[in-house]
Amino acid sequence: MTQTHSESRPTLTDRLVALAHSRWLLPVLLLVEIAETSILPLPYEAAFIALCLAARDRIWIFVAVTVLGSAIGGSIIYAVGAAYFDPVVSRLGVEALAATYAERFAERGTSFIFLGGTTSAPSYLINLIAGATGYPYWEFLGVFSFSRLVRFAILGGLLFLFGAQITSAWEKMPKGLKRALMVLLIAALVYWFVSGLSG
Repeated sequence: MTQTHSESRPTLTDRLVALAHSRWLLPVLLLVEIAETSILPLPYEAAFIALCLAARDRIWIFVAVTVLGSAIGGSIIYAVGAAYFDPVVSRLGVEALAATYAERFAERGTSFIFLGGTTSAPSYLINLIAGATGYPYWEFLGVFSFSRLVRFAILGGLLFLFGAQITSAWEKMPKGLKRALMVLLIAALVYWFVSGLSG
């Protein structure tokens, strides 16, 4: 009986699949991405990858929700920049970096916004400066949203093409190795979050 009960327990993969298909996931995912784009350095990509691997049929929905959340979060920071740029920069302690960006923004603003959305560059600071320097809002929104679409569509596309192989390889791993990898992943996410807050 004990063995049968053990075998009937849902695995981590089963739980993740159930989470990825739950009805409340998309609103939560939207709120998390808004927070990640605007106020908190959350390791959003890690959650995105896990969900895409668990529900490959919903990858493009996850991409769409991510882009929408990015657009909303980016717009919030743009508005903050337009209204409260100086005190916010002072509070963050990034005056020198902000001044450097501001000097070049008029000439290369589009490139900065695009790179902020597609790379690990500090997009929140770039979006703040976009608002503070009066960069046209609708142009900002279009460029930033497109940059996030490029970033997550490429990632989602790769997971759509190779997700089955990745999932299969994970299922074949010994339990001890899985646990070790999960511990390393959690430690890496905690470090990412803490270093993002302190940076």
